[in-house]
Amino acid sequence: MGYVEKAMGTNERVVYTTHQHAIVLLERALSPLFVFAVFLAVGLVVLLSPATVAGDQRRFIVGVVALVSVVMPLYFVVRTWLAGKRGRELVQGIWRPGLAALLILTVALWLMFRPDLKALGWVALLVALAPLSEFVRLLMDWLNERYIITNRRVMEVRGIINKHVRDSALEKVNDVGLDQSMVGRVLGYGSVQIITGSDIGVNKFLRIRNPVRFKREMLNAKELAIGSGDREDRLASFSEPADNEIPELIADLDELRQRGILTEAEFQAKKQELLNRL
Repeated sequence: MGYVEKAMGTNERVVYTTHQHAIVLLERALSPLFVFAVFLAVGLVVLLSPATVAGDQRRFIVGVVALVSVVMPLYFVVRTWLAGKRGRELVQGIWRPGLAALLILTVALWLMFRPDLKALGWVALLVALAPLSEFVRLLMDWLNERYIITNRRVMEVRGIINKHVRDSALEKVNDVGLDQSMVGRVLGYGSVQIITGSDIGVNKFLRIRNPVRFKREMLNAKELAIGSGDREDRLASFSEPADNEIPELIADLDELRQRGILTEAEFQAKKQELLNRL
């Protein structure tokens, strides 16, 4: 039994599950994948190139290419700063790409001025393990970040080991907003905003996969959840009817059946129970 199943109540079941679109993973993982590719390429070129003048020239060229590639992590640093982040938030946003830029710059200059140093190849391969592990962490985060609709609530589940769950009861959902750009419509992602009864009761699921279906499934689940409460109230009123009320109650049962709140078997059983009272 998974974590979500353990967190659900009795008779609660999952109706629909989705997570953020793969484009979100690509955006998050682009920087570590790029750094991994740079250091992997440097390590392999340094170790596999022959210890000759031609090999040194090859390593020098790789150093120049690595020097130019510093532009990529610096782009992420500048983008974070232009986004208006300052203080601790800015530091958290730029320290990884800043460190990557520093390491790439060091390796590039070393290759350009000491292309004969073979040990640099092993150092580059070891350094490449850091962005690779970061990519694996981001991938696991993305896989474990799920948005779930049950027959009772909408759940947002995050975390690999430490779990964070936020949910909203379907009965409390007042409105559902959907934002989808042209690119989002083509690629199949968008943002869904769930507004509940309180002033701060707003959950926004950013760039989730197939947002139109998510909204449809949630509205359907809400209708059934409200109908389920209606069903319990209506069936409770059928417990001790007077004889003259039975025809009207059978008509009410038929209405519940037509709305899908009662199954055909439940309708027939309750109808027969009422007829037996006559």
